[in-house]
Amino acid sequence: MAINGKITLKKHFFSELERTFADFGELKASIFIYENGVHGIKLENQKGYIIGMPFKGQQIWDAVFCGRRLTMKSTYKQPGNTDLFLDTYGCFLMHCGALRMGCPGPEDDHPLHGELPLAAYNTAEIVLGVDEKGRYIGVTGEYEYNRAFGDNYTARPLARLYEGSSLIDSSITITNKSNYPMELMYMNHINFRSVEHGKIYQSANWTNENMAVRTSIPGHVKASQKYIEFLNKLKENPGLTREINPDDEYNPEIAFFINAPGVDKDGLAHYMQLHPDRSADYVCYKPEDLDHATRWIMRTRNQEAQGLALPATCDPEGYTAEINKGNVKIIPENTSATYSVTTGYLDNKEAAGMNEHIENIGGN
Repeated sequence: MAINGKITLKKHFFSELERTFADFGELKASIFIYENGVHGIKLENQKGYIIGMPFKGQQIWDAVFCGRRLTMKSTYKQPGNTDLFLDTYGCFLMHCGALRMGCPGPEDDHPLHGELPLAAYNTAEIVLGVDEKGRYIGVTGEYEYNRAFGDNYTARPLARLYEGSSLIDSSITITNKSNYPMELMYMNHINFRSVEHGKIYQSANWTNENMAVRTSIPGHVKASQKYIEFLNKLKENPGLTREINPDDEYNPEIAFFINAPGVDKDGLAHYMQLHPDRSADYVCYKPEDLDHATRWIMRTRNQEAQGLALPATCDPEGYTAEINKGNVKIIPENTSATYSVTTGYLDNKEAAGMNEHIENIGGN
């Protein structure tokens, strides 16, 4: 039987001096304020910690487990106190959507990845509990979008850390509070660091039907001739990215749309980036719920990122492209949709076991 409790967070509880605010067995929550005024929360267990932003997007800004920082390399040492997406890009995990998502096309007027990444949350809470997976601590909150003559919805993310685990359970519940149906575009955007000679294992096939490389180039990036040549090779052979070769061109970025991944008996698709030390980055989710996924890889002198699998309800091509493809979902009036993803770190033994599990599904 699950046992659950919560502690409400108020902004005046926070100060520049980090302090323990809650502990639960071997789990701990600390709160603080960055120098620029952004509120932060640190959730810890025996394996490591995550740092979240309870009032700004409910992002997970950083993740460190077993002595390794999982988060992408960027030019940002801390989250920016801004509402502009490209002025603070360096987090480990963010929620994208919910009315619009992806890179806006020429006919779109929505912001890059929608309103959720940097949304101002109305409430924030620490949650504590015990369920079938063990004892956990987490952070949640609620953001309400309410536009006169338009949509009205709430978003409630939840990030949980369990005792003895280096994995994060990330979910979001989006509730349409309107008496009319609501369009939905959502992505759970996870940014690992891309590493030289990192090897990708997945329960999806490496064919160009299952991994279609994105050929459109977003307006906020510029491409070299070397990049264009590499992109053309990947149209025919996505498997060239099974191992991150330092000579390949991932500047500005390479993105794939992953289709129809294999799943295990629990309906889960699995993805790993195996590091040279045999530890791994990991993502799993249910394609039954999140029926699209994107991989994006970037390697520049300023940024190194591996979006191993970004589970989503559509591709990240912006509203017009996705509505034309029939990918925009609908939430009926006064109903909710919940999406869940597990991500984090696997040690050598766990990574070896997951590799075998992926092979049994039929992936490689």
